[in-house]
Amino acid sequence: MSKAAAPRFGLLRRALGWVERRPVFVLVVPAVLALGAIAGLADIAGAERIDRAARHLHPAWLALCFGGELLSYAGYVLAIRDTAKVDQGPQLSFGHSIRAVIGGFGVFAATRTSGGFAVDYWALRTAGEDREGAVARVLALGALEYAVLAPAALCAAIAILVDGEDISLGLTLPWLAVIPGALIAIWITSPGRARRYATHDPGAGRVRGGFAHSVAGLSMLRRMLVAPPREHGLGLLGTAAYWAGDIACLWGALQLFGNPRLSTPALIIGYATGYVLTRRSLPAGGAGVVEIALTFALHWVGFPFVRALLGVVVYRLFNLWLPIVPALAVLPDVDELRRNFDQAEREVES
Repeated sequence: MSKAAAPRFGLLRRALGWVERRPVFVLVVPAVLALGAIAGLADIAGAERIDRAARHLHPAWLALCFGGELLSYAGYVLAIRDTAKVDQGPQLSFGHSIRAVIGGFGVFAATRTSGGFAVDYWALRTAGEDREGAVARVLALGALEYAVLAPAALCAAIAILVDGEDISLGLTLPWLAVIPGALIAIWITSPGRARRYATHDPGAGRVRGGFAHSVAGLSMLRRMLVAPPREHGLGLLGTAAYWAGDIACLWGALQLFGNPRLSTPALIIGYATGYVLTRRSLPAGGAGVVEIALTFALHWVGFPFVRALLGVVVYRLFNLWLPIVPALAVLPDVDELRRNFDQAEREVES
């Protein structure tokens, strides 16, 4: 890092720290962003159309929303535990993993500018992993998410193309890029190249360091995928359950306002397009961004705009806001989480 860039980075870090030490303030910001996004979308939809669509409710589908998110949480617990133990990594207990997942999807996702992955890093560091290993495992966990969702979206896109559904090629053809992307990942994580690209000098720049960490994370994912199922099969199964549960929650939210005439491949494409960045990777749980992106993505695959908006609002209640309640009840207060997180950082720097 250059001398000129160092003060700017330090100032940014202090500013983010000031924000994150005020969790109430940070909770208000995503709420305002989400409400602002919903208000803007509602203005586009029209109050009369929204009122008409909201009159025909089917509350039984709320059970699917709740059950889907429970499945999603359970799946992510398996995923984070399995990723942690790759290459003789730390053994996270179920209790530790559950706390990390609840925090990552709830209060920590909403109160850290780095998103829910920050709590995964914190969990690994406090379990004894060093900084480099924790960063690599967090990136491997993120890559594992896409290693399941991207092929599912690719298969959905192919099914739509084969069936001739009236969905824009702009939504389906880009998912074909999963194939060359996977080939590049396989090439760059071959044992010889991975050892070369995943190492970097301590004084290397942020770009070089970030690239090395990414290669290390992808290499870790590769070892998970090629290992016998008895070693890391639960991680893959858990990630599949995570996505299946969250998509089921969205489906239930859409069903709440009437039977949606939307094929399963179209639902997957709409969901995956709206979630190019996952809720754990986005600051403040993606408040505002996800509401807009997912509403338009569902509309682009053929779902009525008004019902898509209403469904996304209900989905986000279960997906982002409801998890904050158990997160506050189960986890220590946010200040304590921050102290633990910062202590782990100071240990590696000392």
